[in-house]
Amino acid sequence: MANSVIEIEFLRDFIVGDNLWITIDDNGSSVGGQWSWVASRLGAFEVTTGTPTGTTGEISATDFETAFNLDLPGYTLVQSTNTLTITAPTSGITFLGAKAGTGGTGQSGYANFTITNEEEVIDITNVQFALVRSPHYVNTPFNFESTTSATINLFVWNGLLSAVPSQPTYTLTKVRPTVNYAEFNTDLANLVKEKLDGLPNLVLTNPTNIIDSDDDGVKWFKWVASYTDPQETIPDIEDTLIATEGFGYYLEGVNPTKPSDNVLTNGELRKVSRDGFILLPFFNNGTITDIDIVSSGGQINANQVITASDDSNKAVQYLSVDVSQATTDTSIAVTFNPLGNTVNYQIEDECRYTPLQVVFKNKYGVYECMTLFKKSNNTLNVESDDFTNAYISAGSYSTMSHQRQRINIQGTETVSVQSGYISEQENELYKEALLSDKIFFYVDGEFVPVNIKSSSLEFKTRINDRLVNYQIEFEYAFNIIQNV
Repeated sequence: MANSVIEIEFLRDFIVGDNLWITIDDNGSSVGGQWSWVASRLGAFEVTTGTPTGTTGEISATDFETAFNLDLPGYTLVQSTNTLTITAPTSGITFLGAKAGTGGTGQSGYANFTITNEEEVIDITNVQFALVRSPHYVNTPFNFESTTSATINLFVWNGLLSAVPSQPTYTLTKVRPTVNYAEFNTDLANLVKEKLDGLPNLVLTNPTNIIDSDDDGVKWFKWVASYTDPQETIPDIEDTLIATEGFGYYLEGVNPTKPSDNVLTNGELRKVSRDGFILLPFFNNGTITDIDIVSSGGQINANQVITASDDSNKAVQYLSVDVSQATTDTSIAVTFNPLGNTVNYQIEDECRYTPLQVVFKNKYGVYECMTLFKKSNNTLNVESDDFTNAYISAGSYSTMSHQRQRINIQGTETVSVQSGYISEQENELYKEALLSDKIFFYVDGEFVPVNIKSSSLEFKTRINDRLVNYQIEFEYAFNIIQNV
């Protein structure tokens, strides 16, 4: 990571009365300011005017180097004829803007400025998560009265992190309404969300598997904000993130993100059917090195080594476990190393009913599963219109004709399912499922799209209710009669 740099090319030999401004943020404190050329320096931020050399601007570069070293010691300054390069001594120092001229305004023909503020090396380790079902705000502050607008170029793509598109996906220009308007906060979430439409995937070829994300389920996005200012030279600001169709809760505040342990689920204890499966998502940014999957009696005993990747479909991955391989064991522990975070699954044998595996997109915008164990009831709902016709022909009609004819007949099917007694820790799963915009049944090796028809759920606790059991109504997300 390189420290911030400003390069000043002096285009003329400054004389008494000329000025140069550099605005610097030093870890939140404002330093720098206005340097004024005088006949002989008597105080801070004054520049002694020297005798011009044969190269235009060279003496100004020399004079300013001397003054800057006196006023802001510690910076690295390198002069080459009429060009002076100033490098900040530490990280956290940012050059916000620069200008030169006479009087109180910046003018052309005095100096050219090139600002390169420190940039972290962009790798997947320091890329932040954006959950774009909630707003994601980009802040563009106005540090100078002369700034008139800000333009944001937004790039959205999948594949390698380094493969930023050459052209922006969207461009937004926002005009500053008044000089006392301090900042814009621009929500980019909906623009990014338009490019996301991921589907679940499941692989059970081995007892444990690592599965990549769908290409449309995870996207990189980068924004670059530039300013229009007739006086100041202002550097661009930018950031690179990774996006999923997740959301935050109101009390979590602005720009919600992933959990710190990179395990993209909530709840450390849940139940699973013995003939079912586990689908557990995680952020593969290099901090999770491997995953231990061990059943209580050792019938499943596996370790999955995780290798970080800059490819978007590997940035979020899934662990799948074929629970049926634990023929008599009663539980499975999934441990993410090196932190040791563990998700525990209690294996249930349901003898009377057929457990229903539900896969849904959770609050982090990725898919996970839960099992509903008990009784289910199916209901057919039919809608139609009526058409009435006398069917008169040659002064008569047939009594076998339908005078009232049903038309536009269509049906939907609902399924009401009881969860069975579950751990109170699974309440969060049911909450996220009700808030999910993509839900599937997994039946006979296929994902069947459904919606949750239940609009409310009274969450139960063992203190209040002794046993936790829910009944949820689902509706198949398609018409029974094929009409596509």
